[in-house]
Amino acid sequence: MIIKDIELKKWGNSQGIRIGKEELAEIGEFDTNVTFKMVAGDGKITLIPKKEYPTTLDELFADYDSTPLGREDKYDWDDSQGREIL
Repeated sequence: MIIKDIELKKWGNSQGIRIGKEELAEIGEFDTNVTFKMVAGDGKITLIPKKEYPTTLDELFADYDSTPLGREDKYDWDDSQGREIL
């Protein structure tokens, strides 16, 4: 967890803060184009990183190498842990 003081500074006609690499790395974001959801209320501002999800099947399977799964590629789910119905 990183705790530090920051300054709100004039940025054009608005106000802005800068988020450093160290802070982005702390939340697991390393890309320079990160979108945040901002929640303001009760005297505080919270920024939540928005995850980008694919919107089309082409985007969803963009990294798929087209290799079909074989019979040996079964996933081992381990033993039942509760009252699963088999």
